[in-house]
Amino acid sequence: MDRLNRSSINMLSSAAGYIVPMFVNLLTIPFLLSGLGDAAYGIQSLVAVIIGYLTFMEMGLDLPVTKLLAEDRAKNDTKAESYLLSTTLQLYGIIGIIGMTVIILLSDVLVLHIFKVPQALIPAALTVFQLAGIGFLGSVGLSWGRAVAMGMQRFDLSYSVSAIVSSVGALGGLGAVYAGYGVIGYVTVRVVLSLMAGPACWLLTYRALPDFRFRWGLHRLTLHRVKAYLGYGILNRVTSSLFSRLDQTLIGAWLGVAAAGVYSVPFMLVNSLGYMIAYMLGFIFPMASELHGLGQMDRLRDIFTRATRFMAALAGLIYIPLFVFGDLILEVWVPGIAQQATSVLRLLALSAYISALTASLTNNIVIGVGKIRQFTVYANIRGLVLGLLCILLIHPFGLKGAGWALVLAGFVDVIYLSKVLHNYLNMSRMELFKSAYLKPLILGVGLAFVSFACRPLAASWVGLGCVFAGLSFSYIIIGYWFGVYGETEKRAVIGILNMISDSFNRA
Repeated sequence: MDRLNRSSINMLSSAAGYIVPMFVNLLTIPFLLSGLGDAAYGIQSLVAVIIGYLTFMEMGLDLPVTKLLAEDRAKNDTKAESYLLSTTLQLYGIIGIIGMTVIILLSDVLVLHIFKVPQALIPAALTVFQLAGIGFLGSVGLSWGRAVAMGMQRFDLSYSVSAIVSSVGALGGLGAVYAGYGVIGYVTVRVVLSLMAGPACWLLTYRALPDFRFRWGLHRLTLHRVKAYLGYGILNRVTSSLFSRLDQTLIGAWLGVAAAGVYSVPFMLVNSLGYMIAYMLGFIFPMASELHGLGQMDRLRDIFTRATRFMAALAGLIYIPLFVFGDLILEVWVPGIAQQATSVLRLLALSAYISALTASLTNNIVIGVGKIRQFTVYANIRGLVLGLLCILLIHPFGLKGAGWALVLAGFVDVIYLSKVLHNYLNMSRMELFKSAYLKPLILGVGLAFVSFACRPLAASWVGLGCVFAGLSFSYIIIGYWFGVYGETEKRAVIGILNMISDSFNRA
């Protein structure tokens, strides 16, 4: 399979791996809010926050796993490949057990001293946060599987697992709520399914890598290979753990778990879309590593330009309608919290749009070409800026303060992109703007005007669906006519359709 088709499959798999569970989770939210109430829903939303705080224990192992596995496979070094996967899998297992123990032991402190939990929900919150410890073990297993799949450039493997686990977990958890088991039942179902993700990734890896032989023990040479990344990896993880979910933590501590529940709805919507966009082009990371190692920087710059143009067009198609129709979406989706959540949804959409244009793809390039120190500096500066803004803005301005903190932190991303273009890719900022950003931005402005004109038609689910379908179809057609999408994108789409057709014919 050639690079274009493999990249197309990776992009499609990444998108499907986020779109399917995202829609399932979004569909279940109104029923969960109704079945649990704002406060209990806020408690379950903080489970992901707690798990996120201990991701620093992973020490950034996913980066060397992906990068080194891609290099080993390019060299056809099956022995180094086996040692790498075996050693890192055992490291992930140790990390998962330690993290699980820490969260369970700290559950009392979290419930009684950190978050503002209503008195009647304290017993349930204690159990839920203890379950979060077990959930951390499951998330670590999935992290290893995702890193391996990225290194193999087989995104379909890990995303098929994560899509099934997340979707079935959401539906099964909702069933537990309506069966009378409340928030404890919901979290229990999701935790049990997350524990199945690691073994599933393990089995898929065995099938996809027939020469892989598991070896007990931590291989010294492999540890030495990985060690070069761990210092920066730990620093990145600590910064990410402290600041990436600080907004939700401060809301839960200062405004209460009910407010955290309200905030989590627009946050989950925008965050899911952001991850979908970022991971659709996640294959750029191992590809950048490969091309940089081969000295093919001209080819890497060309791929970066085309991928940036595609990213800008896709971000406009998603976030501009979300900004324009945000209040209408919330009114028909979660009317009970629509008034509280509308402003923050628009701010989060604006923040995600800036990030998609500037940082999502850039991070893959920087890490792929081995500039891990420079990425660490950027990540820490951005984390500190975001943390300071959250502390300054959330207490006086509430949920809107969290949204503004994320928007203002986006200026760090703009500066970061400028530095990367000049220092590491030797690209002209103006040339990139003309070749990658100008046409998608013009197309986006047109989409915004048409979207505002269509607002009266989008007062129901049917109206929203018809308007979104019409806008999306028109946007894509005009994008092709306007030159936003080139011949490569057309060949990629045709290649995917041919592969799908061949699969059906074989079946």
